[in-house]
Amino acid sequence: MKFYGIADAHGIESFRPVEFNFETDGLQIDPRELSIMILRANANRQRHAVVYQVELAVDDAKIVDDLIDAGEYPEALIEIKNRAKSVALAKNITGAEKSWKMIPNPDLDPFS
Repeated sequence: MKFYGIADAHGIESFRPVEFNFETDGLQIDPRELSIMILRANANRQRHAVVYQVELAVDDAKIVDDLIDAGEYPEALIEIKNRAKSVALAKNITGAEKSWKMIPNPDLDPFS
């Protein structure tokens, strides 16, 4: 299954199943929603926010959901990064690949 959302220095902010059948910039996210997510991520670059899409096995997605439900956002992102079969990042975010490698790390947020 494919999932998408926003992640930053504090972990996962959103984790949603892909329900869109067409690609925009390599991601299967509705172009309107993708634009809003990119806007939000770019507005929070100080936290290294990125828009991501990953492919996970159903059991792995359940683990991530459970961590999110428990408020364990950094751990959820770590599990996604360890278990993802594929990862795609929005291209309209400068430095997204570098940020993806560095997060989660709350010390990167200059406001925390």
